[in-house]
Amino acid sequence: MTLRDFPLFTDENIDPILVAFLREEGFDVVDVKESGWFGKTDLELMPIAFSEQRVIVTHDSDFGTIIFTQQEPFVGVVYLRPGHFSAAPHRQTLQTILTETLTISVPFILIAENTGESVRVRIRQL
Repeated sequence: MTLRDFPLFTDENIDPILVAFLREEGFDVVDVKESGWFGKTDLELMPIAFSEQRVIVTHDSDFGTIIFTQQEPFVGVVYLRPGHFSAAPHRQTLQTILTETLTISVPFILIAENTGESVRVRIRQL
C-alpha cells in the first residue's frame, strides 16, 4: 500500500492550504478544524480517525507518545517536521512523500523532515 490508499485526518495544526492541497491530490480529508473538533485532545481524536480508518497528518509528536504509552489503536500517522512552518515547506514535504515509492503496511508512523535542502522520510512499521 502507499499513502494514496488511505483517507486522511488532518490535525488542527495543519494549515488549510495544506488541506486544500491534499484534496487537490485526490485525498479524502477530514479536517479537525472544519469538523468543529478544534481543542479536542489528541487522545479524543485518535478513536475518530481510527473508526474511519484514516491516517493522521500532524506537526506534533503527541500522537506518537499516545501510541507508545497507551497503545491506542491507529492506522497511521504522518508527522511533518519541523512543525509549525508556513505551508510552503510542508507542501514540498508532502509532494516528496507522494512522489516517492513508499510501501506502507498498517499500522505505521511516517516521519518526514524538511531540512530546507532536502526531505528525509522514515517509516516505522509497528
